[in-house]
Amino acid sequence: MPSAFSGLMIGYSGLTAAQVANNTVANNIANVNTKGYSKQVLNTHASDAIQTYSTYGMEGQGVTADSVDQLRDAYIDLKYRSNATSLGEYSKKQTYTLEIENYFTDTATVPGFNKVYVEDFYRALTALKEEPGSTTARTAFIGQAQSLTEYFNVMASNMEQVQSNLNEEVKDAVDQINSIASQIATLNKQITVIELKGVVANELRDQREVLIDKLSNYVDVQTEEVDIYNYGDPDHPTGAKRFKVSIGNSCQLVYGYEYNELECRVREEKVNQSDIDGLYDIYWTHTGSEFNLHTPTLSGELKGLLELRDGNNRENFTGDLATDYPIGAGSPEEDPPVGIRVKVEKAWLTDPNKMSTADKGNIFINGMLYQYDGWAYNQDDKEYTFYGLTYVDANGETKKGLMDATDAGATIRIGRAIDYQGIPYYQAQMNEWVRSFAYAFNLIEQDGQDLNGNPLRDPGNTLEDRAKDVCFFQLRDAVSGDYVNILNQNRNTGSGDGSVTSMDKYWTYNDLTAKNLRLNQAIFSDASLMATTYNTESGINVDSNDLLFTLEQIKTDKNKVNFRGCSSAEFLQCILSDVALNAQSANTFTANFTNIGHALENQRLSVSGVDNDEEALDLVKFQHAFDLNSKIIQTMTEMYDRLITQTGV
Repeated sequence: MPSAFSGLMIGYSGLTAAQVANNTVANNIANVNTKGYSKQVLNTHASDAIQTYSTYGMEGQGVTADSVDQLRDAYIDLKYRSNATSLGEYSKKQTYTLEIENYFTDTATVPGFNKVYVEDFYRALTALKEEPGSTTARTAFIGQAQSLTEYFNVMASNMEQVQSNLNEEVKDAVDQINSIASQIATLNKQITVIELKGVVANELRDQREVLIDKLSNYVDVQTEEVDIYNYGDPDHPTGAKRFKVSIGNSCQLVYGYEYNELECRVREEKVNQSDIDGLYDIYWTHTGSEFNLHTPTLSGELKGLLELRDGNNRENFTGDLATDYPIGAGSPEEDPPVGIRVKVEKAWLTDPNKMSTADKGNIFINGMLYQYDGWAYNQDDKEYTFYGLTYVDANGETKKGLMDATDAGATIRIGRAIDYQGIPYYQAQMNEWVRSFAYAFNLIEQDGQDLNGNPLRDPGNTLEDRAKDVCFFQLRDAVSGDYVNILNQNRNTGSGDGSVTSMDKYWTYNDLTAKNLRLNQAIFSDASLMATTYNTESGINVDSNDLLFTLEQIKTDKNKVNFRGCSSAEFLQCILSDVALNAQSANTFTANFTNIGHALENQRLSVSGVDNDEEALDLVKFQHAFDLNSKIIQTMTEMYDRLITQTGV
């Protein structure tokens, strides 16, 4: 049976609900410009009616305020973060492909390859053909050759600087991921403490959502929130929830109050020949296991940075273990040294000029990690020899040779096949051109004699004799700083027995890169040492220029220098086509994902954003409700006053 004062209590419930609603509106208006704030609404329901035992049956008892909840759409949040991840990846690619494109620019104001090589180099060569005995003409040509080496030296340094910047950005991204994970774990604990009391921590949840949005820029993010059940009563939840965050290939980053950190470790060995020192690999701190940087599921800024830093266009070393794979019996005293032979088929491995594998490093044999100290190539058999093979056993001891008997045909790889044209790809392209050009140029020059009648090629056939040949283009030893001659071969063992010790003291064209290409300083100092003629007679004619006509053919003759099916003069077009395609792709995807992001942001705001006009209408509505409920209480008070004080005997 209803109380005689139930009308007063009904008015009170309406007054209280209207007051909470007004406070919620006030909070929304106050946070209209707060980043990540979600609009809050009061949820109410009609209070349970009571039996009156009268003809009308039940009598309502007012309104009950249930909770103040956020307005959010989880599906829109998911789409927004997925788009933010893709936008993060392509925005980084857009930034750095533009930078790479600028380095390869060749304009009237910024001279590049075409100016230095196609125009000036061959203009000076043409002038030299007219006056081959002129010291002035010789000096001018040698000066242009010096400019060509400097161009590639500078370009290599530019690529190294870009790779260094990318490497630092990778570390910054990892630091940001760790920082966000720490903050999310802290918020999880605060939210749980509050919500165990039966209320919803809306503001803290908003802060957590902002962090998830920020994290989605760096990596793809998956979140899950599950109820926590009482251990002693597993059928009833405690009211608290456990919030989990995973990244990459479902790798758990945050689990409730706990979080796992990533760390950057400097690579001990290079993967690519022209990589800078100090590149980072990423590991999980708590397990020490490697974080898979190149899984197909990884995306975001981190993926963009890593593909730009490590992208090799899938042209890593891969082959099959040869039938007679053991070289040496495994003893440290064995000669030839412990190693393996690997058969290859890929075009970038069968042409030594395209080979970009580091001189020493890590090699995987059927997934097992080994290290090698060097390699050689037998071009006739299309077979590589990796020697100095070692592995670390379960006790942490370094052992020589294969860990177990391994069948012929076992898969061999160095590095990973990364399907993007990043810095290693452009470095390999420059190295390939430099090797092909320097090899062709030196070979032609060594067939002639200098202005003093001295042949540039030693008549002997041994390695020691051939090391005495005069090389127009040399390479700079990174350790000693000396300019050294290059042998006209590519680490070809020839014997097929894996013996490579005889090659260790000589430099080959596989060692030549865009960074260490140099002009022979003896020729630079004395222009008469350059050959312009094949004439081998004792009395050389200073006006002989027959050799220069052969040198001139290097520009367009693909039989002398073939770069990706093009002539040496078309190097820049090939590279710029690669860069332009990558830049266009990055620009297109960045623009698309930016537009999609704006659309999704508007969808988000339509659900959870605070609109001043809408809040103003709500404010008027709830104010009227408050006033009317106040009027009800006033009316009921007057009724009860008349009933109690003015009625009766």
